[in-house]
Amino acid sequence: MERVQRLAENKLKQCRRLMRTAGQRLTDLQSPTISDMPRSSSYGNAVEERIVRQVSAQQELGEIYRAITWLTRDEQNLLIAKYFNNERPTDRMIMMDMGLSERTFYRLHNRALQEFAESYMAGSLFQNA
Repeated sequence: MERVQRLAENKLKQCRRLMRTAGQRLTDLQSPTISDMPRSSSYGNAVEERIVRQVSAQQELGEIYRAITWLTRDEQNLLIAKYFNNERPTDRMIMMDMGLSERTFYRLHNRALQEFAESYMAGSLFQNA
């Protein structure tokens, strides 16, 4: 049970990075330059790699968002505040904003992680536990 919650938390901790990666604008990407100067061998196009990373991040965020929609409103609010907010609020700040006691906050957090793990990609986090 705790291992599954840790896996769920690790997945959610990736959200800020995924949001940054998914938010890259394609217009920011540069086309490869062609030069007759010798270079080390390259096995791919950097632009293509960036696009693949961006699309992968968008797909991963989509799966995370879908899993979160199955949670209760309080569970959703807690996970979004903790893992998606760029200001990185502390647990204490989230507790105060949500009007929760410390005990209630951690109980809700653990339940939210468990529910997230069950709904994320049809319970795939349980297979990794």
